[in-house]
Amino acid sequence: MDDVSQPTAHAPGTRLFADLRAMLGRPVAAIPLDIFRILCGILLFAYFLRTLLEVPDFASPDGLIDHGLSLSVYWFTKIGLFHPGISAGAFQAIFAFACVCSLLVAAGYRPKLFAFLLFLIAVSTYRWNFMVMYVDDAIMHLIIFWLLVLPVGRTLVIADWIRGRVSRADWLSVTVPGLALRCFFWNLALLYLVAGLWKWTSPMWLDGTAMYVIFKLPISYGADFWNASHIPYLRLLDYCALVFEPVFPIIFLLRRGHFLKYILLIGLIGLHAGTIATLNIPFANFACLAAAVLIFGEEIMSLLGRHRPGSASRAAKPQYVLADAAAVFVTATLTLAMLSSVALPNWRRPTRVSAGPHIAAPAPAGERRGEFDEGWHEGLGPVQSTFFGALWLAGIAQQYQLFNWIDERNYRLHYKVLERNPDGTSAERSSADLIPRSLRGVLLQFYLHGITWMRVPPARQAEIRTSLQTRIAARYCRKAAPAGQIDVFYALERIDPTGRPPDLQDQLLMSFTCADGVPEVIYREVQP
Repeated sequence: MDDVSQPTAHAPGTRLFADLRAMLGRPVAAIPLDIFRILCGILLFAYFLRTLLEVPDFASPDGLIDHGLSLSVYWFTKIGLFHPGISAGAFQAIFAFACVCSLLVAAGYRPKLFAFLLFLIAVSTYRWNFMVMYVDDAIMHLIIFWLLVLPVGRTLVIADWIRGRVSRADWLSVTVPGLALRCFFWNLALLYLVAGLWKWTSPMWLDGTAMYVIFKLPISYGADFWNASHIPYLRLLDYCALVFEPVFPIIFLLRRGHFLKYILLIGLIGLHAGTIATLNIPFANFACLAAAVLIFGEEIMSLLGRHRPGSASRAAKPQYVLADAAAVFVTATLTLAMLSSVALPNWRRPTRVSAGPHIAAPAPAGERRGEFDEGWHEGLGPVQSTFFGALWLAGIAQQYQLFNWIDERNYRLHYKVLERNPDGTSAERSSADLIPRSLRGVLLQFYLHGITWMRVPPARQAEIRTSLQTRIAARYCRKAAPAGQIDVFYALERIDPTGRPPDLQDQLLMSFTCADGVPEVIYREVQP
């Protein structure tokens, strides 16, 4: 009897997996990805240029942060390229190099190599300056990760264009595997969904006062402009954000040219452009706007004269396989981290604290705060630590709770600097020489007053406060070179959501004198 071979039947699960992989990995046009690469390269140049200019205040060993102390308190930040002993000049050289790398990524010259170098620098930088890390840092290093795994650099390469090696038609015909792009879309959808839904746990967002309070924060460009008369108009913006932000992920599911896709685009542009115009967090919002190029990639290719790429499968190159695996790992771990965070009561139920002194809210009935849970910070449970720890080891630091904390952290600090001259006269001086008026400066101020987003062990709080007071005084001595005694007063304003003017009471933070640029602290406020 002849042996006739029969085709092997695939198990249903195997076939389903193969079909899913083929669907998610179907080719996409390369040009939108490289437009995104160019926009992000330019944005990264601006980001690292700002980081370079901030070196004297933050990265420098003589700056406002005692990095040895920071590495001791936040021991997990020791994984990085930067360690105590690096000079300010070396940091400036590193960030200047990062600026060059950013332009090379935009130009399309070895974009993967230079994106990798930028990722190492960005991750090391936010860990080095962990005490003043915020959403711009989180989104910018995430964007570099996606530039590293997305199939960019196949088109819109300046060198090829100058040498005439390719034509416009050549670039229009290039397609690349689409799995990493679809993982990026999932990451964006997760960002909007989590940030949007968590706002629904905030009483201030629900009663329409959150936008007013946010605009009164020191991160606002015009904090002194807004008053009670603006609350009705800002309430409309508040509710628009509540509605639009959690539904933005629908935009990734809509077909090319769908009218709802354009409506959501208008809302997305309004959200990010409005934030750029009013709040000092530009880089994260510009990055999200740049991602719209990818969301509307098919529409862009249609305008350029090319229809959507075919779905014929093609063999993926080895580097694409590794990049796709990294994209799937990060996206899956981010999803599990965000889902597991719902189990944390202090994350899903922000407590609205009435206007008054900055006293940490008590734990809800039946709940016990951990050893480090006193005060203002975000805490992790063991399950969350597993997922966030895996991301941390990969260089990714993400948390998509954006402005849902407004009920508890709606504070604004007012500083007054009084110089007492040897002849007995006194004069009020600018506080700009005391602490930078940047968002990092604002975050650093809050460590002096027990209002922090980062977990601070109670035993180290006084040490951090003392270090900051000394370094703030040293900065003032270098910049202002005062002749007499300096008294620094502060008033902590709890922003009233009804628009009522604050009743500020000045308190003495510290007194010091300067000799040859070196401070001698006479008095420092010690908090219990």
